[in-house]
Amino acid sequence: MVTTMISAKDLELIALRELRSVPGGEYIAHVEVDPISDEWRLNVSARDGADLDRIQEAIKTTTNRLKQRYVLRTDW
Repeated sequence: MVTTMISAKDLELIALRELRSVPGGEYIAHVEVDPISDEWRLNVSARDGADLDRIQEAIKTTTNRLKQRYVLRTDW
């Protein structure tokens, strides 16, 4: 599989769009990419009323999918 280099800001926008498309995702307010050496993770803020278990599962699934498609470029 081919991966694409991407900036943190672009990755945040893609992740936010994908997370908001899942049921319950309308409660997601903010997504931030947290670079950890050669890896990264998504930090997500949700509004009151969110089903946190559902959102946590969506974050896990979305992170795995995005890691297959993109490599974070931190020098941009």
